[in-house]
Amino acid sequence: MSGADARGSGDGGAVASRRSAVARLRLTRVALAVAATVAALLWALAAALATVLVLVVIDRALGLSQPLRGAAIPFAAVVGAALCLLVAWRNRGVMRLLDVALWIEHRAGSMSYALVTLADPGAGERAELEVAVAGSRWTRPLAIASARAVAVPLAASLALVMLLRALPAPTVLRLAVPRPGDVLAGPAAGRRDRLAPLVATVSPPPYTRLPSVTLEDPATIPGVEGSAVVVEGRGDPAGLRARVGDSALAITRDGDRWRSALLLPPQAAALRFTDGGESRVIVLAPFADSVPVVTITSPARDSVLRSPPRGALRLEANLHDDFGLTSSRFEVIVTSGELETFTSRTAVVGAAALSGVRDTTRDAVLPLDSLGLQPGDVLSVRAVAADGRVPVPDRGASETRTWRIARVGEYDSLAIEGAPPPGGDSSLVSERMLIMTTEALQRRRPHLARAQVVGESRDISRDQARLRRRVADIVFMRLSAQPTGEESEGEQGAAPQTPAQVLAAAEAATARATGGVATDFSEDESPVVAVNRPLLEAYDAMWDATRELDIGEPGTALPFMRAALAAIQRAREAERVYLRGAPPRVVVDLPRVRLAGDRAGAAPSGRVPRTAEPRLPPMLAGRFARDLAMLLAGAPGAAADSLQLLRVDALDGSSEFAAALDTLVRRLRAGGDATAALIAARRAADAGTDRAAPGLARWAGVAP
Repeated sequence: MSGADARGSGDGGAVASRRSAVARLRLTRVALAVAATVAALLWALAAALATVLVLVVIDRALGLSQPLRGAAIPFAAVVGAALCLLVAWRNRGVMRLLDVALWIEHRAGSMSYALVTLADPGAGERAELEVAVAGSRWTRPLAIASARAVAVPLAASLALVMLLRALPAPTVLRLAVPRPGDVLAGPAAGRRDRLAPLVATVSPPPYTRLPSVTLEDPATIPGVEGSAVVVEGRGDPAGLRARVGDSALAITRDGDRWRSALLLPPQAAALRFTDGGESRVIVLAPFADSVPVVTITSPARDSVLRSPPRGALRLEANLHDDFGLTSSRFEVIVTSGELETFTSRTAVVGAAALSGVRDTTRDAVLPLDSLGLQPGDVLSVRAVAADGRVPVPDRGASETRTWRIARVGEYDSLAIEGAPPPGGDSSLVSERMLIMTTEALQRRRPHLARAQVVGESRDISRDQARLRRRVADIVFMRLSAQPTGEESEGEQGAAPQTPAQVLAAAEAATARATGGVATDFSEDESPVVAVNRPLLEAYDAMWDATRELDIGEPGTALPFMRAALAAIQRAREAERVYLRGAPPRVVVDLPRVRLAGDRAGAAPSGRVPRTAEPRLPPMLAGRFARDLAMLLAGAPGAAADSLQLLRVDALDGSSEFAAALDTLVRRLRAGGDATAALIAARRAADAGTDRAAPGLARWAGVAP
């Protein structure tokens, strides 16, 4: 071998040796990086576990709120991540090859910085450096350092896990997995804690398909009427008392807790718990399951036909219920004849079972040829839907659509301009349909339970009441051109008018319309009065029928309903008034309308608006003033209970004031600053409102 070849061979061996040393150095860097990463993660785990342990101890001693407990795990994760980043930053030197070489030479014996020099890419005399490093081994120092870096945080994490496992499981789960109702697993301070905290579980009726709701320390328990409510607290139930109004509730024991069960009443009430001299008041705020809302869209209106129709009639209706519909159908009644000699036929079209949908559209086809309609017949159609309420479902019905076939020769008596059928016709058909429905219920009564009889009777009563209000509106519209029936009165907060009140109001309106002419004459009374006198008698009979139906006595209501039908028939046969030619032009006195004229030569009077009526009844306002005095006297607990009782009465008609009281009571019981809530409640109590009234508002000093 030549000298050149020998030098080449020697250079190749040196290169191989150098690569081997650098490769060992890089593997060492990877091992140190892995150990540093594992150590950082273990320190993060130990920090998170330590944070959870500290929070569990604080919660066990003081009782953290649910929002704070919900933030415990995210807070522990943030603490662990922060420590992980800190450890990684301190060990960042493992990523630099020169620092790793220095670390090895410091722990594996002096190599006269040969390894450090090899780590420098620009170093010369590689062969001599490789020879100096070739005999050095640093596996043992690497293993010891890696084990020490991992062992300490691992031991700390295991110790913290053992401490957490030694604590009661409910205590740890209360912080790790917070959920409504676990407030009862918090710390107990003695007897007084039997009334604080409390947990209420509200389970709606199954037919509503609503989930159960758990409330912690509730001031108000809302829910569907008839929902099952279970109130729980800590401690022995001995000595505890619970009442809803005048009714006492049973309190039972369940392990280390007490519980009391009840059903939400139909109206707002106060649930009071007493423990010796201490008490706790919770407002029960139920809301009723509404009756299904049914709107018939086809046929769109009532009609009078010259000849019996042929073909098919499309029926369509929109249905809605707040919780779900169970069935729907179209009811058809065909009546023939007059007065008490009429006959009727009933049929059901498009009956279907529904699977609890809240909104749907139902349609059906009614074959008119199969009904055999003749001149003088009346076809009535309505849509009916039922919900899943138990034990008796609520039924909702649409308006009745009426098709009347003209009698033979009806259009030969008088040629007049086309006009819609008078209101009496629609009322007549509706009253006949109600009579037939009531008679059917009376026939089925021996085979039905009392609750079902009362439920269906009240459904008929609601239809009868709607018809009664329509008759009242017809009377007043004819007499004074203003709908002053009982429905408009109800919108203003007044009670429904009695028959005597309606009759008196109608006579007063007739006197105004006829220039003061009395209504008690017979032969020479005006045609308008002659038409409305039978309608007033029908209204009186409908009132009596509604009263009997409300108490579940359909048989007793039938005579009144037949009397109303006869009165409506007399109104139909009364003399009509037809306007021939165009009506006279109405001249408007603009100064009088604008209230700018004078009266009997006097100067124009100023217009002063009415004083706003108070929002609260005087009794509620007085009670609120006494509760505020109690609060200012330094008794916030007693004031909170009294305000809760006031809120029960305010829920019926003063919803804004009741909502303000709810916020005020929550602030008082939380022990925080209740100034803003108190101001809001005072404003809600003192604010006035102008109640809506038909027509123009009254002004002082203006001639009627």
